[in-house]
Amino acid sequence: MKPIAHLRNRLSNFPEVVALISFLLVFLFFAIKAENFLSLVSLTNILSIASIKGIFVIGVAILMISGEFDLSVGSTLAVAAYIFALTIENGMSVLLALLLALIVSALLGLINGLIVTKARIPSFIATLGTMMAYRGIARALGGGDFARFTGEKPYLFKILNGEINFINQLGTPAGSARMTIIWFVIIVIIASIVMTRTRYGSWVYATGGNREAALAQGVRTNRVIITNFVLTAVLAGLAGLVQFASRPSVDPLRGEGWELIAVASCVIGGIWLKGGYGTIIGAAIGIILLQMVEQGLILIGVDVQLFQATIGLILILAVISNNYLSRQ
Repeated sequence: MKPIAHLRNRLSNFPEVVALISFLLVFLFFAIKAENFLSLVSLTNILSIASIKGIFVIGVAILMISGEFDLSVGSTLAVAAYIFALTIENGMSVLLALLLALIVSALLGLINGLIVTKARIPSFIATLGTMMAYRGIARALGGGDFARFTGEKPYLFKILNGEINFINQLGTPAGSARMTIIWFVIIVIIASIVMTRTRYGSWVYATGGNREAALAQGVRTNRVIITNFVLTAVLAGLAGLVQFASRPSVDPLRGEGWELIAVASCVIGGIWLKGGYGTIIGAAIGIILLQMVEQGLILIGVDVQLFQATIGLILILAVISNNYLSRQ
């Protein structure tokens, strides 16, 4: 086997490696070019923000591996945050409010899954419609205005997204590490184990890789798809609650555009758009890479508006790389 073909074959077995190489190159670039990029406050800020979006991304990654998309996750995040804010502001127990927000998120995901599997509408179109519908629900819940929690922050807020003081105090100025980093790591580990070590993970890959063959093998593909839509929505809702816990207010545009960032993170991380291939670790690297790019551009004084252009360029390069590896 020729050396290049051999290398391509090896890389195709580890889709997250390309994302990791890209991550290291971008990290090295900003470490050299951006003053204070390697400071504690900068690095912890990258991880804290990326981890909120990362919770969101993991669900999208699992769904994409099964061959489906969910463009409504940003709207689901907003609905969950509004429900949480309004219920605790009106005196509901914080724990009950959290459970209610996650249950509603699950129901929104279930609706998406049923539309895709029962009505046989492509998930891109189905969730484009529910994206607008759920955003309308969020606006209606808040009356088109902000919703805030004005009371004393409960202890659950610290658990969800409180500061990690022992890390933040390691440098001057103090860092901005938050509990969401720990939640993100836990979710990545659990999701990776499920996807690589369990029968359900095999079903997800089989459903995305070849649905007809999976059906022939006895995989209940519709159940897998519905389950993944529910899981994606629940993680989107959780991301909304975690974000609210650090800044107890929510606006009608909360989470808008995050669905595209999630898809970009997954593709950059090596997940194929057609499904059946990719890893959770790759998606996690993808979202941290994108957040690092945003932080780095700010530090070197580049107009933040160029962030989207940079994401687009990285995304195109990732798709080219994925297509090249898929031809091995």
